[in-house]
Amino acid sequence: MSRPGLFHGLLRLGLSALQVALSAWDDSYGTIFERTHSMTTITRRLALALLAALSTAAFAQDGKPVRILTNWFAQPDQAGYWQAQEDQLGKDAGLKITVLQGGPKIQTIPQVASGQAEFGIGNADDVLLARLRGAPVKAVFAHLDYVPYAFVYHRDPAVKGIADLQGRSFAVNIGSAYWEWTKKQYKLASVRELPVSGDLSLFRNDPKIVQQGYSLYLPARMVEAGIDVQQISVASLGYRPYNVLFTTDEMIQKNPALVKATIAAVQKGWSNYVRNPGGLKPLLTGMNKQISPAIYDAANKDMIENLISHDLGRIGCMQDARWKELAGQLRSVGFLPASFDEKQAYERGLVTGCAP
Repeated sequence: MSRPGLFHGLLRLGLSALQVALSAWDDSYGTIFERTHSMTTITRRLALALLAALSTAAFAQDGKPVRILTNWFAQPDQAGYWQAQEDQLGKDAGLKITVLQGGPKIQTIPQVASGQAEFGIGNADDVLLARLRGAPVKAVFAHLDYVPYAFVYHRDPAVKGIADLQGRSFAVNIGSAYWEWTKKQYKLASVRELPVSGDLSLFRNDPKIVQQGYSLYLPARMVEAGIDVQQISVASLGYRPYNVLFTTDEMIQKNPALVKATIAAVQKGWSNYVRNPGGLKPLLTGMNKQISPAIYDAANKDMIENLISHDLGRIGCMQDARWKELAGQLRSVGFLPASFDEKQAYERGLVTGCAP
């Protein structure tokens, strides 16, 4: 083997080893919104930076590196991006797409804004708020119609709606936009707020507690742990931020061809995933031990039925009206000023197949 080939092979081996190590390191953590503070921010960011550097070096010979930083560990709501990587989509446009796992304390917006990845995954409300604070980021693709937030509680036939949870303890991300909107909209004035944790023992031992989580995972994890639960989706209450792919203003302005090619590749990745959702099961369940095969299958079914466009050619499309609605909700709780123009936070024209 030539020296460049040997160097390239060693870099690939190092990248694979670091990804496995990070996955193993993270096995004790739950899915998104069940965050703990056991891992320090600095340690995790250093590991991620090393992973990104290895990715860039290892794949430089294969095409221009395009790094997509996820906002949590590998799981089905990121599936189309992992599918794009596995299928080597974008190769014909000279790209090498690499997906980087997120985790506790990983903040995709500042890391993409600072150049640690070309693209990131996030929530539309977070992009709006980041834009308000001066972060030069824009959403360019909406892979899920809404972020699958949910309130999960012990099964109780007396609970018919959110108002019936008045007076209970809520384990939530205190101060988050969706929670502040829910409290105000549904007049949840007498609830007790607790910081959310990935430890299910608090929930198990308190029959009156309500815990936030992703509807795709948390209820199923609780059922697997022997806890009978019900849930109320935040989308059913009226709060529906897109789950989005975003990049920087500079990337859009200086590398429009790369941005468009990346979007085309991940759109194809999502459509390939929908056609064969089981194909990624070994990869994603291997990387994230909190996602059992049964949870994986149930999450796929829910996403394909309810969260992903049934017209595969329109996956990624966004509507001005939805962004306007979301911005109005954020203004109603004082998160956005009246003068803020939500259109500065997204770019609809980069996804093919979308109505103008």
